[in-house]
Amino acid sequence: MELSNDLSKAKSHALKFLSFRDHSGGELIKKLGKYYDKKTCLDALSWVRDAGYQSDRKYAEEYAVMLIKTKHYGVRKAKWEMKLKGLSEEITEAALEGFDSREITKIIIGIIEKKYTPFLDDDKGLRKITDALIRRGYEYDDIKSAIASVCEERYE
Repeated sequence: MELSNDLSKAKSHALKFLSFRDHSGGELIKKLGKYYDKKTCLDALSWVRDAGYQSDRKYAEEYAVMLIKTKHYGVRKAKWEMKLKGLSEEITEAALEGFDSREITKIIIGIIEKKYTPFLDDDKGLRKITDALIRRGYEYDDIKSAIASVCEERYE
């Protein structure tokens, strides 16, 4: 009897968490795990998914757009952040495959024009730009292409 009572409380708790914002399955398990045993958490997650309130694929797609377009993270850093949320590699890859190199290069150009224009004049500045963008998770080839594009525009 107590087990079903715990399950209904866990379901209610899961719905409460999801009412504030979307969560990955891993996040829900972690949050519910503070209050309930693992089996109850898994059963509650299964129920929430079956009812259509939670989907890792939907969450991953929305989170990927937020990371890439809003936070201006590169694909590599976005993958890392999504892994921290408990999303599987397969779901992460599927969510990020929609971003092509051209789109990423446009984002990098925007970052360079907004933040790093004064550093474009010498090698030390270019290294600073490159290092900063690599830390944001961008690939070297995309950075190189964006810097070339900005310099070409600037010196025309």
